[in-house]
Amino acid sequence: MKKNKWFVLLALFCATVLGCKEDMLAPVEKDSVVPQQITNPVVERMSGAVKVTYNLPSDQDLMYVMAQYTNKYGKLISVKASAYTRSLLVDGFADTAVYNLNLYAVDKSDNKSAPVTIKVKALEPPIFAIRRSLVLASDFGGINISFANPTEANIAVVVNYKDSLGNFATRETIYTKAKNGVFSSRGFPSKETIFGVYIRDRWDNRTDTAMTKLTPIFEKELDKSKFKVLTLPTDAPVGWGLPINNLWNKVISADGNMWHTTDVGMPLHVTFDLGVTAKISRFTLWQRQGVWIYNHGNPKRYEIWGSNNPASDGSYTNWTQLASCVSVKPSGQPLGSNSNEDVAAAARGEETNVPLNAPSVRYIRIKVLETWAGPGGLAAHVSEMTFFGNDN
Repeated sequence: MKKNKWFVLLALFCATVLGCKEDMLAPVEKDSVVPQQITNPVVERMSGAVKVTYNLPSDQDLMYVMAQYTNKYGKLISVKASAYTRSLLVDGFADTAVYNLNLYAVDKSDNKSAPVTIKVKALEPPIFAIRRSLVLASDFGGINISFANPTEANIAVVVNYKDSLGNFATRETIYTKAKNGVFSSRGFPSKETIFGVYIRDRWDNRTDTAMTKLTPIFEKELDKSKFKVLTLPTDAPVGWGLPINNLWNKVISADGNMWHTTDVGMPLHVTFDLGVTAKISRFTLWQRQGVWIYNHGNPKRYEIWGSNNPASDGSYTNWTQLASCVSVKPSGQPLGSNSNEDVAAAARGEETNVPLNAPSVRYIRIKVLETWAGPGGLAAHVSEMTFFGNDN
C-alpha cells in the first residue's frame, strides 16, 4: 500500500513539472491579431553590414523587429532588435551585391506582420582589404605574415602549405583582431615551400588565397642544457631563493619555478650564458602564471641584449640590443582582471622576433624597465625563456 502511494505521488509530481514546462514555453499573451508594419526604413551602408533605422508600429504588444535575407551561400540569416530600439544591424555580408532584406514586426503572441522589403548593399567586408594588404616573407623556420586591419575586425588567418605528397594542408589558423598584425608560422625545414594564406571572418566568408614560394631560414631551439649562470657585478640579486637557472628548467608555473629578484627597483638586469654562439632568430618569454599574469613582477617593458665579450664591470660596454619588448594584455582589462584570451596568451608565451641583421651572440642580458606592478614595482620575475636560432 505504501509503495502504491509513492507511485501516485511521483506521477503527480511529474505531471506538475511537465505542466509547468508547457506553461513556460507558451507565449505570455496569445491572440491572432497581426501587428502593423514598420515604416520609413533608412539604410546606412557599412563595411560588411547595413544598419537599418525605422519607425515602429503603434501596437502595444510589439515584441521585436526581425530582419531576414538569404545570403550568398543560400542560408537564411535572421537578426532581431528589441521593441525598445528603432534600429538594427545586419552584418556578415560576403560581398557588395544587392540583397532583398525583409523587415517584420513581431508581437508577444508571435504574430508576424507582412514584410517590408528593401534592397540593401553593404560596403566591402573588411576581409578583402586585409587580404590586399597581406605581405608574406621568409622567416626563421617558416613564413612571416603581416597585414593591416584598420577596423579591428575579428578574423582568422589560415596558413596552408603544400606537403611532400603535393597536397595542400592547413598548418595553423591564427585568430586575431589586431590592427596591425604580424605573425610567423614556423616548424618548416629550410627548403623551398609553397605557402597559401587566406582570410576568413566569423560568418565563414573568405577571401581568395595568396600564394607564394619561399625558403624558410634555418633555425632550431637552442639547447638549454648548455645554458649557464653568469653573475656580473651590476646584476640584480636573486630573491626568494629563485635563481636565474630556473629560466631554463622547462617548467612554466605560478610558483616555485621562476627567476625572481630582490626589491632593487627599476631598471634592473640579469645576465646568463647560452653556452654557444648563435644567431638568435626569436625568443619566447613566459610570465609567472596563475593569478600573477599581467601583474606583480612580470615584465611589462623590457629589453634583450646580447654580447660575445661582456665587460667584467657589468656595464653595457660590448653589448648590443637585440629586442625592445612591450607585454600587451589582449583584453586591456584592469590589473587583476583577466579574460580567457589573457590566460591563453600568457600560457602561450610572448614571442619576439630578432632582426635578421642582429649579430651572433653568446651572452644574454634581460633588462627590465617596468613590471606590471607599475612605476612603483621593485622586483621582477619570469617563469621561463626559450631561444631559437642557428648555432652552426
